Amino acid sequence: MSEGVRLRRATEADAEALGAMHVQAWREAYAGMVPDAILAGLDPAQRAAMWRRGLARGSVIRLAEQDASIVGFSASGKQPDASLPYSGLILALYVLRRAQRLGIGRALMAATAGDLLSRGHVSAMLWVMEANTQARCFYASLGGREITRREEERDGFRAVGIAYGWDDLKRLI
Repeated sequence: MSEGVRLRRATEADAEALGAMHVQAWREAYAGMVPDAILAGLDPAQRAAMWRRGLARGSVIRLAEQDASIVGFSASGKQPDASLPYSGLILALYVLRRAQRLGIGRALMAATAGDLLSRGHVSAMLWVMEANTQARCFYASLGGREITRREEERDGFRAVGIAYGWDDLKRLI
């Protein structure tokens, strides 16, 4: 990972900055995949409230910071769909464009795998938009395999989501 970047666990005090970074990451990652009006309407305060609720429910959020600002984050928790054979869920993984290709995404995935393992999960999955080929290639490079697809309504638009899974989280560390 690039020098000057540190990972740490988020606290409620980070919610506002995390909400702003999440909106910025969505606008960067999903331009051309998500309708412009939806991206323009994203509200950092709503995202901050969402992450506050996640922290209160026990989600673990890891932050990647560089020069005192958040450049990436991941979040994990229990996988709620009993029909899928993975106990852990990677709820989010985002790295701002300016911080990509520095090893931050891999470091966040390793830290997230460690968090899940420490809570008794040996396997995990995540969902990614089918159109997000950059993220799909990244997850495949980390050994994730496509396990299922579904069409879903999300934030006011329809998209195909692809689940990637890791049977052994130790391989991500």
